Amino acid sequence: MPSKLATAWEKVSLRSKLTGLSVAIIGLLLLVSSFGTVSVLRAYLQQNTDNLLSATASILAQQNPAEIESRLNAKRLTLPRLPSDYLISVLDARGETIYRITATDASDLELPELGVLDLDAVFLSAGVPFDLDENGTLGEVTIDEHDSWRVVAQPFRDFDGSVVVALPNSTNLELLRQYRAIGGGFGFLLLGLSGLSIWLTIAQALRPLREVERTAKLVASGDLSQRLIERPGKTEIARLNRSLNTMLDSLEDSVSSRNKTLGQMRRFVADASHELRTPLVSVRGYAELYRKGALKKKSEVQEAMQRIESEAIRMSSLVESLLTLARLDENQQLEAKKLDMIELVQSVLKSSSATDKKLSFSVLTLSGAKLAKNEKIFAEINESQIRQVLVNLIENAKRFSSNNSSIEVGIGQKTEDEVIIEVIDHGEGIPKQLRDKIFERFYRADNSRNRETGGTGLGLAIVKEIVLLHKGRIEVRETPQGGATFRVKLPARHNWV
Repeated sequence: MPSKLATAWEKVSLRSKLTGLSVAIIGLLLLVSSFGTVSVLRAYLQQNTDNLLSATASILAQQNPAEIESRLNAKRLTLPRLPSDYLISVLDARGETIYRITATDASDLELPELGVLDLDAVFLSAGVPFDLDENGTLGEVTIDEHDSWRVVAQPFRDFDGSVVVALPNSTNLELLRQYRAIGGGFGFLLLGLSGLSIWLTIAQALRPLREVERTAKLVASGDLSQRLIERPGKTEIARLNRSLNTMLDSLEDSVSSRNKTLGQMRRFVADASHELRTPLVSVRGYAELYRKGALKKKSEVQEAMQRIESEAIRMSSLVESLLTLARLDENQQLEAKKLDMIELVQSVLKSSSATDKKLSFSVLTLSGAKLAKNEKIFAEINESQIRQVLVNLIENAKRFSSNNSSIEVGIGQKTEDEVIIEVIDHGEGIPKQLRDKIFERFYRADNSRNRETGGTGLGLAIVKEIVLLHKGRIEVRETPQGGATFRVKLPARHNWV
């Protein structure tokens, strides 16, 4: 179970999280930087004070203790420039003060207890600076203590006693306190300005995400035409927008394709129902006439049976075409083998010419010349499917060709990787605006005529599906002398798997 803190953190906005973390990091860096700077400054002030005290004590230790005060007053003794709150004391061997010299600013301070500094203690200090408070307590560097003094004690060279030079730690402490106050004020000001700048910067940077959110809501409501603004460069937002736009393009294409498929399916079901209902009505009508005894003559009965048989054959053809399309829609794997395309075309034409003596059939090259003897063009195809393509195209050409007309099948290769087959008729032709629609299932440019000629409206749809299964293309052109030319382009090699 997530903790309450984690749950609350998850509810915080991304902008607040980023701003809070950034400000926290900057604050931590400022704190570490201030601590380091104060430490360096403290060490510098302490070292400066110690050097000043040591230099002054060394000079005084060389003097006659009875003449130090008078020489200082007469300005005949040059000492390092001491601050205005110094203390100079001359002690005897027992540590008792003989006399002291204090600056004006130091007169109000609690002076350190120097009684602990007998001569032995002075020798033990070895001239090293140390801290001393008003109680006579010695210690290490404690610059943060207000009441302590920094002290250097050295014995006189020619006299039995010592000289002590001291400065209060409060002076350095005040400097550090002022630095902390100024540094802290600037730090909080800098932290506030940084937080505001980071907040505004993140808000500006996250503005494209609000655009993404707005676009997502519109797309969710059904408006698939929405797109994000294309941004230049290779920034994260630019790449995100391009990726999302690509996804939206794919989504729109998928939905459009689905809607188109659903529309085609509804139309397919409606057309199939209509196509099956028409022959069924005829069969039922003739059957009822026969059952009711309305057909008195033998010729009438024979005609009714012929019509019933004709409609049954038509329904069988329609069902077989529907089953063929259903199998093709399953995207089954193509079983192909290498075949001579010229031999296959000649075989189909031979069967077609045997059933229709009123038309002439010929196989030509793509330029219209006769094929060379023993010429062969090989391709890897499914024989039964391509045979059906040729049969359907030739039957379609026969359906719209007048008597004593001709049907030519051109075949050839413009490249080694592609075989081209053209089925050319000289009938009425196909208007340009209908050339894409004729491959739709159950589409007819003239429904009444197609029924009379026995068409189901599925032949060309089957042709297109088979060609697409072979990774080929099919197109319709106008025959120069009138009519239609169906051009099929098939890959010569089995490279579509």
